[in-house]
Amino acid sequence: MPAKENSQSIADASGPALFFAPGGPVERTVRNFEPRRQQGVMAAGVYKALTENRHLIVEAGTGVGKSIAYLLPSALWAARNKKKVIVATHTKALQEQLVKKDLPVVKAMLAEQGLPLKYFLLMGSANYLCLSRLGRSGAHQSDLFDSDEEQDSAADLREWAKSGAASGCRSEIPLKVPQRVWEEVCRDPDVCLGRKCPHREACLYRRDISLARQADILVVNQHLFFAGLPLPAFDAVIFDEAHNLEEVAAAFLGFSVSDRQVKRLIDDIYNPKSGRGLARRLRNPPANWLAEMRQAVGDVQFASRDLFHDITEKLGFGTIDGKAPAKTKRLRGAALVPNTLAEPLLALTVLLSQAIGYAQTDLEEAEVKGYLKRCLALAEQVNVFLQCKSAEHAYWAEVSYSKKNPAASLHRAPVDVSDALRKELFNEGYPVVLTSATLAADGSFAMTKARLGLDDPSELLLDSPFDYENQAVFFLPPEIPDPQDGAAYEAAVVKECLKLPSAVEGGMFFLFTSWQLLERTYKALQDKLPGRPLFKQGEKLPQHLIADFKRAGNGILFGTDTFWQGIDVTGQALACVVIARLPFTSPDTPLEEARQEWMTARGMNVFNDYSLPKAVVKFRQGFGRLIRSRTDFGAVVVLDSRIQTKRYGSKFLRSIPRCPRIRTLAALKAFFVEAGPR
Repeated sequence: MPAKENSQSIADASGPALFFAPGGPVERTVRNFEPRRQQGVMAAGVYKALTENRHLIVEAGTGVGKSIAYLLPSALWAARNKKKVIVATHTKALQEQLVKKDLPVVKAMLAEQGLPLKYFLLMGSANYLCLSRLGRSGAHQSDLFDSDEEQDSAADLREWAKSGAASGCRSEIPLKVPQRVWEEVCRDPDVCLGRKCPHREACLYRRDISLARQADILVVNQHLFFAGLPLPAFDAVIFDEAHNLEEVAAAFLGFSVSDRQVKRLIDDIYNPKSGRGLARRLRNPPANWLAEMRQAVGDVQFASRDLFHDITEKLGFGTIDGKAPAKTKRLRGAALVPNTLAEPLLALTVLLSQAIGYAQTDLEEAEVKGYLKRCLALAEQVNVFLQCKSAEHAYWAEVSYSKKNPAASLHRAPVDVSDALRKELFNEGYPVVLTSATLAADGSFAMTKARLGLDDPSELLLDSPFDYENQAVFFLPPEIPDPQDGAAYEAAVVKECLKLPSAVEGGMFFLFTSWQLLERTYKALQDKLPGRPLFKQGEKLPQHLIADFKRAGNGILFGTDTFWQGIDVTGQALACVVIARLPFTSPDTPLEEARQEWMTARGMNVFNDYSLPKAVVKFRQGFGRLIRSRTDFGAVVVLDSRIQTKRYGSKFLRSIPRCPRIRTLAALKAFFVEAGPR
């Protein structure tokens, strides 16, 4: 796909140009550096946007080296002008790459020019150890923890903290801390004592906030950015992995409430069975108060159970199947069921308000107020959900099934975030840079800009420097039925997935848009491919599954949404990506359905303006899993005939790099023989 570049040339941006020049700091600092025109163009574009205070949207294809291309100019701008830049990513993996690999390189480059650079990674507060809550865990360990193992773990943490910990971030603590223990000792902003805290001077979170204020480049995740506090003042923001921005913003602007979340909240306040909880730790309440609390939490537990049951039954979730995936049902109007939780929650909040006067320490008082705040928020969210008033939001319930009891949750999310982002982000007066390997559809950023409220940015559309014409082939097996043919199409997918491994010695991704088809194909291939280990999404955490897949070298991984993006497997450990179906988002998911109704009501062509470009972007993400380095080679296989038979199919084909197309399994085998190991 050709590059679309409407910025000035690199030479016009004197800062980055000097760094990327032959023999310059980049070449001297980056091991095995290979000049890439696209990387220099992106660096110049970012520098220009920052210096001219303009927004910029950049698509940088795989292999461009976009992290250096935005870190170097932003660091240069920050260091020269005493500015602060926030870099917000979607994944922790990219955050770690930036602070452990890329930013040290950029710092070394600037040091050559006599420019100091400070950078820092700030995590969300729940990732930090709280010394006050840690101390409380010792005084009340029998009230907080269920087992000797949990008590021992908390004791080990207290001993470790005495040694003068350099960081309280969970990932830096050299101890294995069970989640249950961590929840009782991590920082909780609702109970933070602030200036009253006796550990204020030693506070590990406060220490990191101070370092964040001193940093020229501050790395955070996108969720923390939208949460706002406690980010220091900044002068520019760069969103990497920006294709996730709409969903992150929608989640932040909405809410979700689960039955398990309610149970955990109530148990933390007072659990009559275990005799644990905040109410039991208070030393000064009158006897009748504790009896009333026992009654109140019981009433809330029963009301919550009945409410979630009534909602899921009314929405028609049906019989629970222990192996079924999560199911969702949309709420379309108010008064679905009575709000039986409102009155018991009110009684509980009255008792918690009384408990403020029974607290004997500042920490106890903060804990009581924190639980009171959460109960009030819960009451408000349940009420808003059941009222279902706003046409600008989608409301839905979800039930996920496991071997244990099913979990039910209630959700609300805005169908459009463009106005909120336009007002709260793009109109704030600082430059915003959005970048990803996939932001455009058919050479246009129109959908991304419209969905995010980005009205008049500078644009850069940069292709990949990889040689796809020699490194990859595109295989479209003949005689695949249309997906609308149902059983015939699914049978054809299974048949092709059985045949393809015979032509590919390396590892393979089978990417699906449907859990049902994934399961059927996986079952059909089990025990029929000796010597080829099979991996299925859900068996382990994604990172562990990928690690096992890489080690296998010739495995076959069955995945859905998680594995279409953000996965980096180089070499022949991933030699073939099979896309079972063009990734159109199902319109019957509650949020997508509500979005499309909202667009239709405003006269938009939903398919052309939204569904199609969104599917093209997702398709490009799947395609992009294949070639991750200059020495990679492999094939992408598409088992959806619509890419050839439908008029819109050409948009998918134009969206990917040019590479040879083949039509037979024999040609696929020949490609791998001829390409050979490199």
